[in-house]
Amino acid sequence: MSLKYKIVKDALLKIFDDDNYRNGDQLPTEFELMDKYGFSRYTIRQALEELEKDGIIERIHGRGSFFIGKPDVSRESISGERKEQKGFIGMVNFYSHDYIYPDIMRGIEDTIYANGYSLVLSNCNQDYSKELESVRRLIDQGVKGLIIEPSRNSQITDNHPLLSLLRGAGIPVVTTNWNSKVKNFSMVTIDDVKCGYDAINYLLEKGHRKIGIIYKYDVQAGRDRFDGYIKALNDASIEVNDQYIKHYSDLEEFQYSEQGYKLTSQMLSGSPDPPTAIFYFNDNVALQGYRAIKDCGFRIPEDISVVGFDDYKSSTLLSPPLTTFEHPKYAMGRWAAYILLEELEPSHRPMPKQMIFEPPFIERESVRDLLI
Repeated sequence: MSLKYKIVKDALLKIFDDDNYRNGDQLPTEFELMDKYGFSRYTIRQALEELEKDGIIERIHGRGSFFIGKPDVSRESISGERKEQKGFIGMVNFYSHDYIYPDIMRGIEDTIYANGYSLVLSNCNQDYSKELESVRRLIDQGVKGLIIEPSRNSQITDNHPLLSLLRGAGIPVVTTNWNSKVKNFSMVTIDDVKCGYDAINYLLEKGHRKIGIIYKYDVQAGRDRFDGYIKALNDASIEVNDQYIKHYSDLEEFQYSEQGYKLTSQMLSGSPDPPTAIFYFNDNVALQGYRAIKDCGFRIPEDISVVGFDDYKSSTLLSPPLTTFEHPKYAMGRWAAYILLEELEPSHRPMPKQMIFEPPFIERESVRDLLI
């Protein structure tokens, strides 16, 4: 069971996210927090002390506790004291302009700034040579550590040039969204095999037996969700139908944005035995699938049920609202930064760490129960 102060700390962290706290916003008083959570003042103070140690709040005697977990252009604390600048952290991503990536980046930046570092971002747009060059430049520029989600990462083997470059850099490296078999680096990721398994098992429990999947094959998350798909069908003694399996690559998605529409149309057009449900790699591809399903003359969920992944902001606006998994975007960024900061401590022992999320499943209206 969690310690009492940790329960309060975690609850406050969630409030900071849900209520969009900004730099300088004042927290409730200790007595208000005691009333809210039903714990002693000692427990509340322990939680606040932990948040202050993490650089998320600042407590000022006689004034109260203030949120400082997000970057501030003045680079000053609430008390007016300028924070010590410890250096730069590099972040390399294959795409950062939209979807889940701005929130991951925000989680990283909020955390490292609160601890005296600044973020340097390099976006490689699925360009492998640019990715290598970006890493080289950041290392040459003297970044203290790197956070990276490699492009086409399911194809990275132990002797890959990128891994050789990172191993030789002599700085801490944390990977995100990559459940790598390479053991040299710490990682913050999702249990994608379990998510794939749970998505299909949910559909099986709703009476579906003809279940399709559209996934991205050259990223590890896609491969892992596909493995979960296969395992769930095998455990249910259901034969895998290749006609219900479609995949695309990272590069194809970047160059041609309608992969979800194209592959869904291929799966459904002229099929004498179409699937009754489709599990999509992410909500963006599922959104394209919605259009293809309707253009092929089917209804959601009456004819075809849909499950996505990520809980993208448009998921609730679809008709019907999309059943999906909630990607821990901001929390993933914060944890990647926490681990990197810990590895920068002089007393740190060089032992890679893992933080693996199990995202909550959000049931909405895009799945039909065939057993009713």
